[in-house]
Amino acid sequence: MKPETMSLFEQEMRDQVAAAREALDHARRKADPLLVQAAEAHLDGLVDLARRNAVNVAAPELAT
Repeated sequence: MKPETMSLFEQEMRDQVAAAREALDHARRKADPLLVQAAEAHLDGLVDLARRNAVNVAAPELAT
């Protein structure tokens, strides 16, 4: 979906989920179990919030 057709909330949710995925990748590279657990919980919460608001964040966006 093109950015100009997304609502501000949808854009923000996608940005937040992308940042949380990056944080989870970073935590896994550091191999810190507590950091990984916190990052996973944060990402899960954001994905749940997006799903409850009908924002699809399951797949990475395609650059269009």
